[in-house]
Amino acid sequence: MKSLRQIFAATAVLAALGPLAAGLARAGAAEDYAAGAKRYAVGDLIAAMPLLRRAADAGHAQAQAAIAEILDQSDSSEEAVEYFRKSAAQGNADGQFGLGTLLAAGQGVPKNPAEARKWILLAAEQGHKLAINELALAYIAGGLDLADSERKGVEAARWIRSSADNGYLAAMEKLVVAYRNGELGFAKDVKASEQWAEKIRTARGIRQGRRNRRSTEP
Repeated sequence: MKSLRQIFAATAVLAALGPLAAGLARAGAAEDYAAGAKRYAVGDLIAAMPLLRRAADAGHAQAQAAIAEILDQSDSSEEAVEYFRKSAAQGNADGQFGLGTLLAAGQGVPKNPAEARKWILLAAEQGHKLAINELALAYIAGGLDLADSERKGVEAARWIRSSADNGYLAAMEKLVVAYRNGELGFAKDVKASEQWAEKIRTARGIRQGRRNRRSTEP
């Protein structure tokens, strides 16, 4: 039988090793995520999945968002929700956006537009471009449990402008109309309206040029 001295000594050693073990676990998860993401980027899903899942199960937030995205694309939405929720709870913008989109669509979880907006907004506040665009679209076309009055106020202008700055055409088109008619709290400004219209023409020309180049590539 071990003496109390021996037990206390063993406990002290374990306590001292605790932070080291946790650090090694985090490092291992980061390495697994990096390796999995690299394999996924080249289309090797078979090799990527176990690496990403191991990192996700070890608590790596970006890995959780990545594995959730793969699961959602393979119609495993319920499991995708679980991983997105874990990632979102850690403040990961991809996890927040992914969870929000599934809640908005009612995929793998009961449809809940108000909660969906909460998570998408959190991602947008971190600068997540897809979240910003999704939020802007809700203000433009309706959705995410937004009242009609909310779609005309300061927040609507804020997110539509941010989305337009990202190059999202629907938001840019809304600004053309908003400046022309004095909507969203903007004063009528024909010059600003035309400037946004010119940005749209330029963006469409660039995108058409890219499509044409891809169509002629061998």
